[in-house]
Amino acid sequence: MNEAIEEELLTGGRLEYFHHTQPGQVLYGRFKIISKLGYGSSSTVWLAENIKLEAAHSKRIAEADPSHEGLSFVRLPLEAFQLHAPQGTYFCLVFEPMRETLFDLQRRLPGNRIPLQLFKLYVFCLLEALDYLHSGCHLIHTDIKDDNIMITFEHDAVLKNFATRQKDSLQPRRTRPGDGRAIYLSQSDFGPLQGRRLLPKLADFNLCFPGVENQEHLSAIQAHRYHAPEVLLGCPWSYSVDIWNLGLLMWNLLEDISLFERPAGGDGEYDAHVHLAQMVSLLGVPPKLVIERERLLRQNRLKKSILNARGKECMNMNEFWGGPFFDDDDSIMRKDLIRREITLADTVKHLQGDDKEQFLDFASGMLEWLPEKRRRLRN
Repeated sequence: MNEAIEEELLTGGRLEYFHHTQPGQVLYGRFKIISKLGYGSSSTVWLAENIKLEAAHSKRIAEADPSHEGLSFVRLPLEAFQLHAPQGTYFCLVFEPMRETLFDLQRRLPGNRIPLQLFKLYVFCLLEALDYLHSGCHLIHTDIKDDNIMITFEHDAVLKNFATRQKDSLQPRRTRPGDGRAIYLSQSDFGPLQGRRLLPKLADFNLCFPGVENQEHLSAIQAHRYHAPEVLLGCPWSYSVDIWNLGLLMWNLLEDISLFERPAGGDGEYDAHVHLAQMVSLLGVPPKLVIERERLLRQNRLKKSILNARGKECMNMNEFWGGPFFDDDDSIMRKDLIRREITLADTVKHLQGDDKEQFLDFASGMLEWLPEKRRRLRN
């Protein structure tokens, strides 16, 4: 390969901070590298085999409540260790291998939709996972979406066969002419599905916040289209932001749509006013208490100013998201953006009768304007 690939393409010379990992290499005296599976802005992901079978999974966060059913649906580190190199210290996490993300699985299915029976199972699993995270670990995920949910292998042979093929083949790579460093091309295609026993596991906890009793947070969280109302209005938030995220995810899975698709302004950047108008269009006018809280938080000053996406220095989160959002008549500022042609029920096209009614009753309870009115996990 003559062209730059993968992490080599990252700007700012970030490649120099990546560990120079190669197939066949043994890390920490135990983990023999097999194949590169992927990369991100600050890390690479590799398939490795534990060459010391007595490995103790001592670093499980699972110790919070090992008896909780939700533990089975949470992907946690099995182990953690550090590698020391001239460039610095690398922090490494060891995970159980997963087949793919829930997003990738959905792309395999007819209409890119999760069938109803599988949908019910997956939602149950994710509710259990979330209950474990909230009640057992006292953590708020803040970033629940389909590419942060991993799918298990249907059976062990799929992974074993993949590992054998990778060991026996010459893995594609590019050798940099300047320093001779090898950059490997990710190999993450495990082939067609060979069974139906695939279960979801909630993953990626790097953006978690602690859930403290009678204490809320005031931070910018969540992917833009997944923002809960209290977040974009600059109000305090807590565990219920995860309930909102899971509610939105249900439409992604069942209908292959985002309820709030690309809430952007004329410049193409995220616009909380557009997002709020989308919410009003589908969910109706927010309760007066939501409006009162937004007004109150306009005066709530942060200890230190922060810059928003447009480079403006802001002293509160309401200003950070472009507030104020409501006028003196308790209407949203951008009434012109409200669209009344479609209702929440209209967005559910692939269910009929009782199935549709039950889905809307359950899912709409997760999309309440007031956080305290949203469904609770043990209801």
